[in-house]
Amino acid sequence: MERKSLLRSNLSPVNSRTRVETQITQFEFEIVSDNNKKIIGDIRFCPNFLDEALPIVIFVHGFTGHKNWGFLPYFAERIALQKMISIVFNFSTDEVDPQTEWFTNVEKFASFTISGALEELNFLITKTVTKEIFPVDLYSFVDSKRLFLIGQSLGGGISSIYTAKYPKITKLVLIGAVGTFFRYTKRQIAEWETKGALTFENSRTGQELKLNFSYYKDLIDNGYYIERFLQNISIPTLFVHGSEDLTVPLKEIQKAIALAINPLIELNIIANAGHTFGIEHPFRTSSESLELVISLTIEFLTR
Repeated sequence: MERKSLLRSNLSPVNSRTRVETQITQFEFEIVSDNNKKIIGDIRFCPNFLDEALPIVIFVHGFTGHKNWGFLPYFAERIALQKMISIVFNFSTDEVDPQTEWFTNVEKFASFTISGALEELNFLITKTVTKEIFPVDLYSFVDSKRLFLIGQSLGGGISSIYTAKYPKITKLVLIGAVGTFFRYTKRQIAEWETKGALTFENSRTGQELKLNFSYYKDLIDNGYYIERFLQNISIPTLFVHGSEDLTVPLKEIQKAIALAINPLIELNIIANAGHTFGIEHPFRTSSESLELVISLTIEFLTR
């Protein structure tokens, strides 16, 4: 089902992060997998709601993003204010200097693959379901049977595949999500394979980064065609996409949804909005488009 959404929201923008944070408890966690991959993240919840078990919402960030990118912390706070526990995390390849925003380990970043991301996401979700990432006194207030996933940009593609492969997620939200991982020309692929790595500049920071050819090989070897996985999603799924998204054109996601032919998928189009819904990094204030994205997400998750 596809719905076009006007730039209206029933929620008033909250521009002061202090105003939100005074009602939120936030703490960091760190978990290390058996193959020594370290995942760090932030958990947010509102103590006023700890009179019942709360559902969990996990955010999966986009390419060259991280847990503190742009609107993610603000979005996580807004989710926590709606009787949910929010989690935003970094993959093991996301070692970011908080001052410069540069990736401090370019080689580790270059080793990123979709399979690796899925493995780490599953590790995090397993530790979430078993409540091992939470303080003991929070255990009884965590409803691990209500587990929601929010994927942004590339993280949307990862979240789609994960949800299709693992029966742990109960609702899925995809924000500005990619409709395909195959975004490279034949010439780029040939050069990539020859050189062993694809070099590019991070448009946000100007840092030169690279991505090993193992990333592309992983896509081919595992058949990571997003529309095929969307077909197999068996839970309510909400896409929210900007009509003027130049990074992931609306046509791309509409094509993926059309190929999936899945009645559980709903698409909301935000008029006149781009890929990040009017938000830049670092986050300074919300936007009307972002408030509508948040409003639609909350309405969907709390149905």
